[in-house]
Amino acid sequence: MASLNYYITKISQELFISHSSPERKSIDTSLNYLRANIKTYFGNQVNQVIAFGSYTRGTIIPRKYDLNSDVDLMIEFNISNYSEKTPETYRNNLKRFVDTKYPRSISTKDLPSIMLELSKIKFDLVPAITYTSWLSSSIYIPKSGNEWQETDPKGFNTKLTESNQKYKNIVKPIIRLLKFWNHINNYPYESYELEKIIADMNFSGDTIETGFYYAIDNLPTYWRTESTKQKVQTLRNNKDWIIEYLNRNNIDKAKEAFHRIVP
Repeated sequence: MASLNYYITKISQELFISHSSPERKSIDTSLNYLRANIKTYFGNQVNQVIAFGSYTRGTIIPRKYDLNSDVDLMIEFNISNYSEKTPETYRNNLKRFVDTKYPRSISTKDLPSIMLELSKIKFDLVPAITYTSWLSSSIYIPKSGNEWQETDPKGFNTKLTESNQKYKNIVKPIIRLLKFWNHINNYPYESYELEKIIADMNFSGDTIETGFYYAIDNLPTYWRTESTKQKVQTLRNNKDWIIEYLNRNNIDKAKEAFHRIVP
C-alpha cells in the first residue's frame, strides 16, 4: 500500500511554531514585556507570572491557521503578605491593569481569564493563588460562582511529554493536526480536552500517518451532541477514503481526501 507518512508529517510541521520562527520570537518578546509590566504594576502583590498551556507544550497552532490560538499566562497573587481576595476581585484587578497599560488593545473578561490581544497575539491572563502547607502546596484559579478551583498548570505538560517520548515523538504532531481539524469544524471538542484524549491513546508501532488514522477512529462520540457525532463521522469517512485511495496507489486522490480533513 502507498503511504502519505512523509506528506502528513510535513503538514504537521507547518502547524508547529518553531523556536526560530518570527511568530515565536514575537510571542516571546510580547510575553517578556507583559511579564515586566505586570510586575511593575502590581509590585510585590504578585509572586510570579507563569506561562502555561498549549504554548509551553508545543501544541499551539500558528495564528495563520487558527486566529483563536492564545498564550496562557498565570498571575500568582501574594496572599502571604496581603489578605486573600475573591476570584472576581483579582480578575477585576487584572482588567484594570490591562485597561491602564494597554488602553488601545482589545481586552475582554472570559472566565477564568482576562483576554488581551497584543500585536495580533492573544494572551489569557489567569489570576491564581497558592496555598502552602508543610507537606505540599496547591494552586487555585477562578471558577464559576466566584469560587476557587484547584489546578496543576504543568501536570499535563509532563504527561504529554512522557507520551510523546514513549511513542517516538508522534503524539504532539497528531494533536496539532486534529486541533486544526477541530478549529475549522467550530470546536466539536474543547482544545484542552482534545489534547488529553489523544495523549491517553496507545500509539505503539505507529507512524504519524497510522497514528493519525488511529486517533480519528478512537475519538469519543458517546454523550456528545448530534452535531459532534456527524462531524466525527465525516472525519472518519474522509480518513477511510484516504486509505482506499492509497490501496489503489492513487496518491493524488489520497492527498485530496486528506485535505478535506486538513485543508
